[in-house]
Amino acid sequence: MENSIRIIETLMVREEHERTRLWNIYKDAFERLNERTPIHHGGYTEAQFHDILCDEDFQKFLVYADEELVGATLITNVLAKIPWVNAGYFETHYPQRSRDDKIYFLPAVVIDPKHQDLRLIGAKLLQQALTTLGEDVVLAVDYSETLRHSLPAFVRRGLGRTFKGEILDRLVYQIFYYEEPS
Repeated sequence: MENSIRIIETLMVREEHERTRLWNIYKDAFERLNERTPIHHGGYTEAQFHDILCDEDFQKFLVYADEELVGATLITNVLAKIPWVNAGYFETHYPQRSRDDKIYFLPAVVIDPKHQDLRLIGAKLLQQALTTLGEDVVLAVDYSETLRHSLPAFVRRGLGRTFKGEILDRLVYQIFYYEEPS
């Protein structure tokens, strides 16, 4: 059964049916997350997502289970291609790695929900992607505070080794309201 998981690294997802399949996984994954948090996740439109799948500045790691495409990880070191990332921050705080193009951003790790627990498929997908980058890179991610405890554990399982992580900033969504006295 272990051999039924296959991870392919590619720069372009050429097949329209695969791009559509990945879009549906992406959309469904973030729809479920968006029920738990006020921060809109999965910020790409369908057209933008399809463009990214064809953009060679993004490395794609596609995971197949029993020959079915069940997920992907997207990574890029062209930070200008992530609209919500301030590339200047990384140029200032990590100048050498920035000059060497060794700062990566991970905008998505998505797995079909029916395969998420299958032999730790997500951890294997992340491990394959990060191992390819090498040990001297900086990998930046963003995530909801709602997921703060689960993401480091996911990375630790995926890497299988110790890593350093630091929170660079926090985005807090808060509401205030007034209830009339009863």
